[in-house]
Formats: sequence, C-alpha cells, structure tokens
Amino acid sequence: MGDPMIVEQVCDGSKAAGLPEGGLLPDCGGLIRRIAFSVPPVFLEARPSEWYRPLVPIGNLLQALVADIEVFVLVEPDACASAEAWIGSLPLACPLRIIPVEGPARARQSPWTQDLFHVRAPATAADEQGKILARPGARIGPTLAAALGWQVADPGVDLDGGNQLVGPDFRLIGRSAIAGEAFPPGDGGAGAALLSLDPRPVHLFAYRASDLGGAAMPVPDPRSLKGVYQCGFHVDQYVTVTGLRHAGQPLLIVAEAQMADAGTSPMVEQIGRQLDASARRLADQGFAVRRNPVPFCVTPDSGKRLPRLYNNLVLENAVRPGGERPLVFLPQFADVEPLDAYDAANRALWEELGFAVVPVHGFSQLASRNGALRCISKIVQRQSFQFDTEV
Repeated sequence: MGDPMIVEQVCDGSKAAGLPEGGLLPDCGGLIRRIAFSVPPVFLEARPSEWYRPLVPIGNLLQALVADIEVFVLVEPDACASAEAWIGSLPLACPLRIIPVEGPARARQSPWTQDLFHVRAPATAADEQGKILARPGARIGPTLAAALGWQVADPGVDLDGGNQLVGPDFRLIGRSAIAGEAFPPGDGGAGAALLSLDPRPVHLFAYRASDLGGAAMPVPDPRSLKGVYQCGFHVDQYVTVTGLRHAGQPLLIVAEAQMADAGTSPMVEQIGRQLDASARRLADQGFAVRRNPVPFCVTPDSGKRLPRLYNNLVLENAVRPGGERPLVFLPQFADVEPLDAYDAANRALWEELGFAVVPVHGFSQLASRNGALRCISKIVQRQSFQFDTEV
C-alpha cells in the first residue's frame, strides 16, 4: 500500500495490523454485542405520513437484531414516555434499555448516532471496558458512557463517525475531514489528533479532478491535496468495509451510481465519474474493490434525486452459534419504491461474499435525509475480532 494518498502512523512503537485491542472499534470483525441509537423527540412526536415515518426503519432494525445484542436507545428525558410506548409496540428479541440524555439541551438531538462519538475498544481481550471519545459539551456519548460505566475522553478533533471507516489494519477517512492542503496533515493541532486517534495506517477516500477523464493521473507533488475532492460528504455513503481479503488485499465495496428510471441526469453522471475515480484511487492504495449498484431516484418528500445508500450497513465476520454464515444487516428500499431489482442485486452481492443477509426494510423514509442503517446506529461492543477471510 504505497499510494501517495496514505500515511502510516505508528503509536507506542507497534503497528496496528493484527492488534485491534485498544484502538477504535472496527466496522468489521466479531459478533455485535452492544449497539446504541439516538432517537430525537421530533421522531417520536411527529405525525406520520406516507413519506415521513422515520421510526419505521429504526424499528425494523431493532426487530431484526438477534437476542444476544444489547440495545441502548438514548432519548431526551421528556420523551421517555413516548419512547417507551413506541418500543412497547415492537416485537423485539433483543434486550433494550431506554436512557434519558443527561445535561442541558443546547440543540436539537441528532438521530445520526454514528456521527456523535467514537468508541475505543478494550485495551486487552480480557477487558470488558471500552472508552467513549466525545468532544467537550457533547451529551449523547457521555450519557452512554455513564450507563456503561466507561470512561470518556476528548478525541481532540472534530471527525464525524460517518466520515471514517475502520478496518482490521487500516482507517479510511473522507478527504473533507482533512484540513489544509497536504496529506498527511501537519505535526500539530487537528491533523496530529486525527492521526493519533488510532494506530492503524490512514487512507483517503478521494479523487483528483484530473482523474475524472478515466485514468488516475500522476501529479508532481503527491502530498498536495490541491484539486483533491471527496464524492459525497461522508465516506459511509458509498463505501463498505467487509473484513475480507481478495488476493491478499483488503476488500472494499464501492458504490456504482446508476439511474433508477428512464432519462438522464448530468448530476448522476458526474457522481458516477467521481465514484469511478475514487474506486481507482482506492485500488492504487492497495485495496481490492468491488462495485455495487446504487440507484439515484427522486424522493417524493424533497423532490431531489438522491442515492439509496446500500453501502450504509453493519456486519459481522464471525458466525453465530447455530448459524452457517456471518450476518450483514442490509438496508432495503423496495417496500415503498420500485427498487426490487436493486434490493435483490445488493443482497446477491453479499450472499456471494459468504454472508447471510438480514434485509431491513423501510429506509426510503430516510433517503431524503441522506442516511441509512449505519448512520442511525453505533456499534459499541463486539465480542471478538475475526478478520481477513480470503474470498
């Protein structure tokens, strides 16, 4: 992995590969044991309509979780009764705890739990306690930490969880998270904090403007980020970490933009070129890349043509007792939109990779807000770390 858009950051003299303990909790690996959700009062109190039922996909995901996954739902104190009524209406297999959010409300509670804090894995395999990394003044992360009995620390940098994917021995961060015009960032300030979050080498999800013609063009100064951009605003919109390897390389799934209906769209064509260029850059960085079809179609509530985020998912790489394959919880859209072929194609891709697909319906309700399954959730604990199955 020697592409210009990469830096290895070594902490405490040891490389990250094979040493996930004490680093950030990966987006792949062992069985999910704890998962958290932030549900704002506006979701609980909203009058539902055909295209505004935000609790539907969240409730469907809760119902899809297996019995040994512990769930935490964080809500404002005055919304606890509404949350209890909603949760009570769901046939759940998993244990669930509603937690009132602590501290004075300074702004509307966000449903995008993935963005609100980071999770550091336990320091050793025998240790049960992880750590919540949250910026000063944050409420959701510290409230969850108090409920778990975990410590809270300041990560020292503003980095949305959605703009970072954590693999077994790498991190993938969106270009928009890098301040300045050089990579790696400078030695001090936010750049140093970004690199010190975790010992894994950092890679960029990015493309150069010069790449849009169909080839990755060499540049005089590979450290320069001038003319380097990110497709979308979060890397988890269009990229999935699998925990698998192909021909010895970490396998990523990268979206391929497609029109879901007849006609043309210059915007979709441009995003398609950006994703193609980004995929080539990831391959140059030493990743194996497989593409999945992502349709762009108009959302009736916003009138905007937006992607359906099939890459925005959560998965396990270990097989549960009594199971035959690891699980992937995959957002689905065909329950209310004519996207059956796309739902099926994305299920087939993950089945071919050796996963048992758990389809979670209802995510058209969040399409106009550019969110899906990973956005609304935050895995807090995994049982073990199992990576790098070759496919």
